[in-house]
Amino acid sequence: MSISPEKTFLIVNLSFFGDVLLTNPLCQNLKLKYPNCKIVFLVNKPFTDAAKYQKDVDDVIDIDKRQEHRGLFGLIRFARGCCYRNKIDAAFVVYGNPRGIILSRLLGAKKIISKPPVFMRFLVSGIPSKNNNIKKVQDINGHLFEGLTKEAEKILPIKYLTSPEQNQITQKLLKDYNNNDFVGLCCTSKSLKKDLPIDVAFELINALHKQNKRVLFLGNGAISRNYADDLKKSGCTNFVDMVDVTTIYDLANVLTICSGLISVDTGTMHLGYAINCPTVCLFYNNYDIKEWSPDENLYNVKVLQNVKNVDQIIAEYHELLNRNSKL
Repeated sequence: MSISPEKTFLIVNLSFFGDVLLTNPLCQNLKLKYPNCKIVFLVNKPFTDAAKYQKDVDDVIDIDKRQEHRGLFGLIRFARGCCYRNKIDAAFVVYGNPRGIILSRLLGAKKIISKPPVFMRFLVSGIPSKNNNIKKVQDINGHLFEGLTKEAEKILPIKYLTSPEQNQITQKLLKDYNNNDFVGLCCTSKSLKKDLPIDVAFELINALHKQNKRVLFLGNGAISRNYADDLKKSGCTNFVDMVDVTTIYDLANVLTICSGLISVDTGTMHLGYAINCPTVCLFYNNYDIKEWSPDENLYNVKVLQNVKNVDQIIAEYHELLNRNSKL
């Protein structure tokens, strides 16, 4: 079946914040191939903003997979009420997610492109060819493009759109701190073994403060809140506590007024370089780095592995900023 330029494509990614961002090159490839197509992103409800403001995403529909749409009957209920039911020409299911494949079938997608589990291959219309040269997750996601077009995808940077001049949180920070030299700092993730050791964070915050940097401590949820509270209890108070202050879209706008970002491997890290904020990416979990680290040739980033020396982190941060100023 040929695909005309006016078709509707569904991107199905029901994973987390960073995973959603890492699907954007697929959206861009589809829009380059079919400029008049409509790209609809199906996402887990807490991460709607991560999809909504991506380049080339035209619409977002969210699903509450933990509560309202939990289980098979929840998926059926969602599909019956979806305005795109029986209007989807091709659905791209990221990570071969079984729930996403079932949803695509329930929504009546004419084609389903994915790398499914073996037991679900009969439900899929197109499986992209195996390419052992593709290592990065964002490129693996982008390779789904080949499953529909039989053409090689372009390696493109993730792009996330912002409007800092219209964002209330951004404007309040600039007013309250008189246009300070802000540095974003994200120390926590979903996994403790990926987090910045708190003694390193303590030293890093104080060192940046001595350099007249205004550290914005970024994060959401109990893990980030407890980490920030522990820093304060230990006597480290030289930071602006931004935990639970921002939505994903707010966070992107806040990062636009930062000179740079220092972050562990989490959604905030991916968001930083997606808006072209100079980002030092700290990896403390060795098996993640090849797949999940950004390409230093594609983004304004520096990837560091198992570095706990604060002087080195700061030196790499300044080197990144200097490199950026020369571009």
